[in-house]
Amino acid sequence: MDIIIIGGFLGGGKTTTLNHLIKKALNQSMQPAVIMNDFGQASVDSYLVDRSVPMDEMIDGCICCAMKADVSKQLHQLYLQYQPDVVFVECSGVAETQSVIDACLTPVLAPISNIASVIGVVDASLYHRINNYPGGMQKLYYDQLTYCSHLWVNKIDLCEPDQIAEILSDLNILNDSAEISVGTYGQLDSQTLFSHQAASLVPTQKDADACIHTPHHQGIGHRYFECVHTVELEDLVRWFETLPQSTYRVKGFVQLAEHPDVHLVQYAAGQLEIEPIQLENLVDRYLVVIGSDLNQIETPSF
Repeated sequence: MDIIIIGGFLGGGKTTTLNHLIKKALNQSMQPAVIMNDFGQASVDSYLVDRSVPMDEMIDGCICCAMKADVSKQLHQLYLQYQPDVVFVECSGVAETQSVIDACLTPVLAPISNIASVIGVVDASLYHRINNYPGGMQKLYYDQLTYCSHLWVNKIDLCEPDQIAEILSDLNILNDSAEISVGTYGQLDSQTLFSHQAASLVPTQKDADACIHTPHHQGIGHRYFECVHTVELEDLVRWFETLPQSTYRVKGFVQLAEHPDVHLVQYAAGQLEIEPIQLENLVDRYLVVIGSDLNQIETPSF
């Protein structure tokens, strides 16, 4: 059973990349499974993934610390129940990649699994603004990419060529052993994802000891807002304009008064996306906000 870890900062496009890789695995006649970690109180991303694929969810916490002990249990259970060829582990946007690798290396998994790849998703449109974030979040951002076998620079359509060149130069310095790819809409294509090159990234005992510390995402929290009534688009946009700068990510589902379909709401790096979405099952309507100093956020009146 191969394990492919997908990490990277909030809003970079991890779930879109995951969907692409699931299709790639199915096209190669492989049986995939998924472990998905949502930091907030309720899952959003799990509704955006092929529901026919076996999936375990880990919500309301981070896979790299509070839920670290559960990872090996869930991987072992997936193996016993489904015997997948590959398990994609999508980390929360505040997870420390090194700790997630460590969580997948427990003795009980050693005879049945192998970390094939560790993918770090880089939001090209955010990269040049990360220096505006607090120091701890900046360190988390770069640390997430250090232990990756693949660095996937996503959303390059939102950047100028010289900006992309600067990103590539920086990433080559940050992690010179990683394969680097660029593209859009999560369409990562690599011939080496299942080549087991991630073995060189297995943490040493010194690295493992370094994991026993206060996570860089300390102070990051989340709030959950139910949206049981329909909302005017103008009111929704106005509420987003009131969010503090320390809001790093918002995602959820709402019912707009102007449109009969449920809408997926996503916000990251100051960019708001609201689009209709067709779901197989009914879904509650809510927004999950991730950031720091969130107590100052007003509960929406819609």
